[in-house]
Amino acid sequence: MKLKKLESYLDFITAVQTCKGDVSFSSAEGDHLNLHSTFCQILFASVCTDRDFLSGGEILCSRPSDYERLRDFLEEDPD
Repeated sequence: MKLKKLESYLDFITAVQTCKGDVSFSSAEGDHLNLHSTFCQILFASVCTDRDFLSGGEILCSRPSDYERLRDFLEEDPD
């Protein structure tokens, strides 16, 4: 699912940390950042100001219930 414009990076990462499964950001270029990894969180933070980069990627959760935990940060599914 696509990310909304992040008002608070810290709130988003805090919500990611409550997820039970893997959560990753997948860029349009094919890069995958595991958002449970501190190193990947730092990389993700460095691109958060680039709205074009963020809008081209998506958040992937290994457990469907984790999408519910992140719903405030995700765009509505168009289907």
